[in-house]
Amino acid sequence: MTKYKLTIQYNGARYSGWQIQAGRTTVQGTIRQALERLTGQAISVVGAGRTDSGVHALGQVAHIRLDEAMDPARLQRALNGLLPWDIRILAARRVSAAFHAQKHALRKLYAYRIFNGPILSPFLRGRVCQVRQPLAVEKMKQAARLLVGRRDFSGFAAASSSVRDHHRTILRSEVIARGALLRYEVEADGFLHHMVRNIAGTLLEVGSGRREPEDMLRILESRDRRRAGRTAPAEGLYLVRIWYRKRQV
Repeated sequence: MTKYKLTIQYNGARYSGWQIQAGRTTVQGTIRQALERLTGQAISVVGAGRTDSGVHALGQVAHIRLDEAMDPARLQRALNGLLPWDIRILAARRVSAAFHAQKHALRKLYAYRIFNGPILSPFLRGRVCQVRQPLAVEKMKQAARLLVGRRDFSGFAAASSSVRDHHRTILRSEVIARGALLRYEVEADGFLHHMVRNIAGTLLEVGSGRREPEDMLRILESRDRRRAGRTAPAEGLYLVRIWYRKRQV
């Protein structure tokens, strides 16, 4: 049996998230169906992390195991030939039997994209969060920087989160502006459910003048999800990259 690491890119607009769900079209399920067509077998697809309905990925990672070894380049071509246009296998490579896409991830980078303007290009629809009124970008930048470090992020986790430990280490948190396009980038050793979207929603409230940058610290200290802003729309969120130790891949 041979294990492969897949690097995957997808537009999440048509999917009910990454994880297989009964009666719903998901990214994981669609890749699994393609593998079954290719091999004639039910192949488990283990992703590095779940993305919600409508969330996109530039660099999701998964591992699979095949009974019969296949050249990685051929595997990549074959899967892309079977998958729909909005899911692409960017790379396939053999890895050690011990590699685990989820358990061995060291850190992840997410980006939340915002279009700040009254008229949204049809080519950006479903790929960004539009905010029509002008945003105070410098205040958003200041607020984002306050999140760096190891902290309890209960205040930014989904209210339904069942994870016991809400501590995560944010290594980078910054707002980048390029004209009307804003991008919030956050890199951490792990994320809680809805954490990035809840942070993004709160940053948007800072930008619109409904909050001050220092409110980010108050939310952290409160550990109360009700103190944070609304959950930002899924269409603006992208899983950008996942890092592993070189010896593991």
